[in-house]
Amino acid sequence: MIQLTKNRKHVGLAILVFVLGLIVVVVLKVTAPVSVAKPEVERSWAVATKKLYLDDVQPNIQEFGAIIAGSQAEIRPLVSGRIIELGENYYEGAIVREGDLLAKIDPFNYKIKVEDSKASLQEVLSKILETEGEIEFESKLLKIARSQLAIRKKNLDRRQKLVRQGSSSRKSLDDAELEYNNMNQSSTSRQQTILRLKNRLAQFRASSKRAQSSLELAKRDLKETSIYAPFGGFLANASFSRGQRIGTNERIARLIEAKRLEVKFRISEQNFSNLLLPKTETLLDNIASTELMAKKIQVKWNIGKRIFIYDAIIKRLGAEIDAASGGIDVFAELSGIDLMTPLRPGAFVEVNIPSRLYRNVVKVPNSALVRDKIIYLIINGRVKKKIVKPLRRGVKDILLGDKDLDGSIIISRPFPKIADGLLVEAR
Repeated sequence: MIQLTKNRKHVGLAILVFVLGLIVVVVLKVTAPVSVAKPEVERSWAVATKKLYLDDVQPNIQEFGAIIAGSQAEIRPLVSGRIIELGENYYEGAIVREGDLLAKIDPFNYKIKVEDSKASLQEVLSKILETEGEIEFESKLLKIARSQLAIRKKNLDRRQKLVRQGSSSRKSLDDAELEYNNMNQSSTSRQQTILRLKNRLAQFRASSKRAQSSLELAKRDLKETSIYAPFGGFLANASFSRGQRIGTNERIARLIEAKRLEVKFRISEQNFSNLLLPKTETLLDNIASTELMAKKIQVKWNIGKRIFIYDAIIKRLGAEIDAASGGIDVFAELSGIDLMTPLRPGAFVEVNIPSRLYRNVVKVPNSALVRDKIIYLIINGRVKKKIVKPLRRGVKDILLGDKDLDGSIIISRPFPKIADGLLVEAR
């Protein structure tokens, strides 16, 4: 009985605890604050921007090239012999001026040849004078012979007339005829002698021309024993020494003309096309010229911490276009340089070429173009996608010809999740 009473107390206690817990839960739920859902806030993306303006733009094309010799001469003697003297500036890399002595060949044999040619010419001239005198003498004798022949002819005619009249003998006619024939023969002989002398004179005159030519050649050979610089420049391949024998057409040095240095560079197919304007466009000035020929460019030579800048003018194009790259070689002559310039052939240089002039265009950073045709603008704080067609692609910028872009704000660095209508703010 006592055990039953204890069990009832335990059950009652458990029920009481359960009821009290239930009451507490209900009270807490009733008195708990009401939870209100917060509205979702739209995300704003920070982007880099740039404002666009219409402008006339002339981009700069940058290429790289090398300095070459625009004019150089292989110094080769026209005569052979032993070198007896070298110019004071005859050494590798020397700066020489026009007319400076480079080398002198022993002139002894060539002086003798000049004197011998003079003697031969004088001998022929003497024969010409002698023959001319003989012709003059024989011409005078011929004149006398012809006068005597005319007298003999008259005497012969008179004798023939007297013989027909019976007033003269046959013997006197024969004597007159014999005298006439002898004088005629003498006259003919004089004519043949004069003709022979004239032919001889023509031969002597031809010989005189040959002798004169030989003399001139000998004089030139003597002059060529002294070798001078044909123009000012830089001497290369100067390897001969005094006492050394040199043959004809053997190179004694190579002379690079200082005032004719050129830069050779290759312009790519894309840049070459950028220099060409459509036929419908009008050239306004020299800066907007589409022709490469006579175009002014700038050459920059970086050596150590120093920079040398030279002006140059394009003179010619290469004979062929490279089949692989579509590029073409360009040659430009440097201006304003002289013997004192430190620049030498072989120097690696940077070349800046003014491109064609683009009018009323906007300049857009390369990073702003997506998939080669899409840009993103900011209109009323939101992204607006726009399809464009670039006019020119440069190293850093792209030129667009859309006039509606004037004053627009472009996103210069689009992010991967960019899309139309996104909320953005410039940073």
